[in-house]
Amino acid sequence: MTTKKKSGASRLAVWVIVGLLMFGMIGFGAAGLNGTQRNLGKVGKKTVSISSYSNSLRGELNQFEQQIGRKLTMQEVQSIGIDQQALSRVINTRALDNLATDLGLSAGNERVLAQIVEIPAFMGLDGEFDRASYTEVLTRNNLNEADFETSLREDSSRELLQTAVLTGIKVSPAYSEAIVAFTSETRDFSWLRLTAANLKNNQPTPKETDLVKFHTENEALFTTPAAKSISYIWLTPDMIVDDIKILDTDLQAIFERRTDEYNQPPTRLVERLVYATYEDAKISFDNIEKDTNTFEDAVKMRGLELQDVDLGDVTEIDLGIAGPAVFSLTEPGLVGPLETDLGPAIFRINALLAGNIQTFDMVKDELRKEAALDAATEEIAAIAEEVDDLLAGGATLEDVSNETAMKLGKLDWHVGYSGEISNFEEFQSSAAKLSEKDFPELKNLNDNSIFSLRLDGVLEPKLQPLESVRPAVITAWGTKVEKDQLQKLGELIVRNVSLESPISKFGFGEEMEDGVARDDFIDGTPPALVLKVFDTKLGTATLLDDPDGLIVLIPRAEYPANFMSNEVKSLQEILGGRIDAALSQEVFQAFSNAVRNSVDVDIDRATVRAVNSNLLGGG
Repeated sequence: MTTKKKSGASRLAVWVIVGLLMFGMIGFGAAGLNGTQRNLGKVGKKTVSISSYSNSLRGELNQFEQQIGRKLTMQEVQSIGIDQQALSRVINTRALDNLATDLGLSAGNERVLAQIVEIPAFMGLDGEFDRASYTEVLTRNNLNEADFETSLREDSSRELLQTAVLTGIKVSPAYSEAIVAFTSETRDFSWLRLTAANLKNNQPTPKETDLVKFHTENEALFTTPAAKSISYIWLTPDMIVDDIKILDTDLQAIFERRTDEYNQPPTRLVERLVYATYEDAKISFDNIEKDTNTFEDAVKMRGLELQDVDLGDVTEIDLGIAGPAVFSLTEPGLVGPLETDLGPAIFRINALLAGNIQTFDMVKDELRKEAALDAATEEIAAIAEEVDDLLAGGATLEDVSNETAMKLGKLDWHVGYSGEISNFEEFQSSAAKLSEKDFPELKNLNDNSIFSLRLDGVLEPKLQPLESVRPAVITAWGTKVEKDQLQKLGELIVRNVSLESPISKFGFGEEMEDGVARDDFIDGTPPALVLKVFDTKLGTATLLDDPDGLIVLIPRAEYPANFMSNEVKSLQEILGGRIDAALSQEVFQAFSNAVRNSVDVDIDRATVRAVNSNLLGGG
C-alpha cells in the first residue's frame, strides 16, 4: 500500500514538471520569440532557456496576484521586482545544475526511463507507455527527446544535491522548547478601569487665568493647519440620476436578459454513492440506517473518497429521475436506493438551500436605479468631452459650471480634511500635489465621476485667539484636569495594591481573569492589556492608558507551559518542524547564492526584456 502511494506521488511530481516544461515552451519554440532563439544566456557551462525563465516568471506572478486579488501591469511587476526574483531563481537553479555536473552527479538512464513511462500523456489506449505518443507530445510542444530527457536528468541530480546539502540540518529541541515555554505560559490577573465616575470631587470651574495659561501652553491644539484654498468643479452620477427617465419596456428587457439572476430554483448539497445493483445499494442503505455503518464507511468500502461522490450544489432537474425523491426531504438526511443514469444510488443530503424567485415588480425599482446610474455614467462621459474642450480653450471653473452640469465648490483643504469630494482618494492626491503653476484639467474619480480643481491661495498655520476657541479651550482644559486627577488616583492605588491587599480592599469592583495566555484578548480592553500583564512583575501593580480613562492591573499568579500535555507536545512538534524547514530553506538559499557567485553569469538583458514584453504586455 505504501509503495503505491509513493509511486503515485512520484508520478504526480514528474507530471507537474513535464507540464511546466511544455507550458513554458508554448510561444517560445523554434519559431517563437526571435526565430530560432531559445536561450537567455549561460550560467557557467549551462544554458538558461527562455522557457525556464518564462515558467519562473509565471509562477512568481501568479502567486503574487493571488495574494492581492488582481492582475499586475508590466510596470508594477518591474517596480516590485517580480521579474528579477524570477530571473534570480532560474540563475540559481542553473548554477546548481552546473555544480552537480562538476561533481559528477547524474541520474541514470533507468531512472529517467522509469519517470517517462509513468507520465500519462505518453501512454496509449492500453494505459502503457507508447513511443509514438511520446514523440508526438514532445513535437507538439516544441521539445525534442534529448532536451526533455536532459531536463529530467538535471532535476533529479539537483534534487540529489539538495538532499546532500540539507541532510542533518536540524535545530536543537531547546530552541522550540524555549519558544513554546514563552507562548504557552499563562497568568492570572486582576484589573480595574478608572473613569471620571470614580473621581469624588466635581470638576472645578476654570478661572480666566487657567484658560489663558492652557491656551498659551497648548498652541498646537488651537492652531489651524497649513491649508490650500481650492476651487473645484465636479459631477457624479448621483447628481443627475434623478433627472434620467427609464421606460418600463426597457426595464422589462433588462429583467428578461437577467432572468437567471432573478430565477434561482431551490438547491441541495448532495453526495451520491452509486452501486452496481439495487440489492447492493439496498444492503448498504439498510446498514447505514441501522447504524451498522456510516455513509463514510460505505464510501470507503466502494474504494472511493468523499470528494468522489460529492455532487455539490444541485437543482432537482440536475438529479434527473432521482430529483423528486431527493427534494422531498424537508431536512438533511439519507434517501435511497434511487435509480439514476449511472445505476442504483444512495443520496446523502447535507443542506437544503432555498431558491430565490423574484418577479419583475419585485426588482423593478432596483433595475430602474441601476439603469439610471448606467445612463448617468454615459451622460457624464459625454459631458466630460465638452468640459475638456472648455478647459483646453481657457475657460475658468466658474465658466464651465455655468455652461454645463458641473457643480462648483470651494474649500480650504489640508491633510486629514474629509467630506464630500475630499472623501475620494483621487481628489486627496490631486489636492496634495496642486500648485499655483497647475492649470485646471479634467480628472476621474473612482465612481465614474469627474472633477477639476484650481489653487486659489495658500493659508499659513495660524493660532486662533482664545475668544474664538473658548469652548474648545474649556473642554480641553477640563479633559486635562480629569486625566491628571485619574492619574493621581491610579498612582495611589498602585502604591498600595499587592497580593495581600487586592484592589477590592480599597472599595473598587475588580475584574478577575484566570489562565490568560499571551495571545488572548479581553473584550472591551486595549490590545496592550495582556501584553502589559506579562511584562509586569508578579504581585506588582501598574497602570495602562485606556480610551475611557485608566486601567490598574496586577498579575496574581503565573503558570509555566505543561510539556506533558498533548497540546503543548503537538505545538512543540509543529513549531520544531517549521523551524527546521525555515532553516533548511535559508541554508539552501545561502548555498545557492554561494554557488551562483562562483560561476560566470552571462544573461542577454535585451532578450529578458523581450520575454517580459511577450508575457506581460507593454514595451
